[in-house]
This record gives sequence, C-alpha cells and structure tokens, in this order.
Amino acid sequence: MLPELFDGDSIDLDGHKLRVIDIGQGDIEHSTIVHVPSLRAVVAGDVVYNKVHMLTALTDATAREAWIASIDSIAALDPDIVVAGHKRVGAPDSRDTIEQSERYLRDFSRIAAGSDTAEQTVAAMLELHGGRDNPLHAVGLRTTRLGGLGRLSAQAGGTRAGKHG
Repeated sequence: MLPELFDGDSIDLDGHKLRVIDIGQGDIEHSTIVHVPSLRAVVAGDVVYNKVHMLTALTDATAREAWIASIDSIAALDPDIVVAGHKRVGAPDSRDTIEQSERYLRDFSRIAAGSDTAEQTVAAMLELHGGRDNPLHAVGLRTTRLGGLGRLSAQAGGTRAGKHG
C-alpha cells in the first residue's frame, strides 16, 4: 500500500483532534506543528527548542524575526505541553520552552548584529546559553553561513564578515 497525500488540516486519533498547522519559519522555512487542543499540547517540531542550542546558521535577521512570529503563534495556542523537535534527553515538555526559544533568538540577533566575527558571536552565545546541549550548533557557525553576519569563508579563518542584519 502506498501512502496518500494528506489534504486536510486535522486528524482524529483516539477521539482527539490533532490540528496540523503550517506555522511558517522555524530553523528552516515551511515548518509544521501539531496542536492537540483537548490536551493543551503542541508538538512544535523545529520551531521550539528545549535546552539545546538553536540552529541559527541557516537564518538571517529577517528569518529569525519570522521564526519568533512562529513561536508567538504557538504561544497564542496557550499550550501547557510543548514537545520540542530538538531537546535535551529527559527535559520536561513545558510551556517555558516557548519563552526560552524566543529569548535565545533575540539574544542571537542582538549579538550577531554587534559582532565582527563568527567567533565573537559563538563565544557570546556560549557564555549566555552555555548550559544548553549541542554546542556544535553554535560552534558550527564558524564554517557555515552565520545569520546576520553574511558568509564566512573557511579559507579566511573567520576574519571579519560584512554586517547584513
């Protein structure tokens, strides 16, 4: 049996309506979440992170603002349970991950806008959010596109990048 294209906005599962929502920007464009109103729960996919460094390397300042708008849309659903797509093993699926994710993105945008190099941004983010898992998301910015600072050349070894946002 071949899978069929899902052409709806909700699924019924054991008497619970699961709303499939195209939320927009997460760590990539076109992110989808699942809202279960009867459980006051959201499966937030790549929009909300839980105690893990957020993958900002694929975003610029505009995309991060859109990402924050997606997070705000999740908050408007008023969930008690928020299951992040990226989370520390054993971390609780709590509502406070919404605010923590938004704060991380705002911190990143502020720091990136004032930094001359990717290394400065990484160091500042590790200082502010050092308790998060997967620092490679932050450290990996050295050789990939650093949102808000333009492209870094691996050959340049992290020299000054042009400020774009």
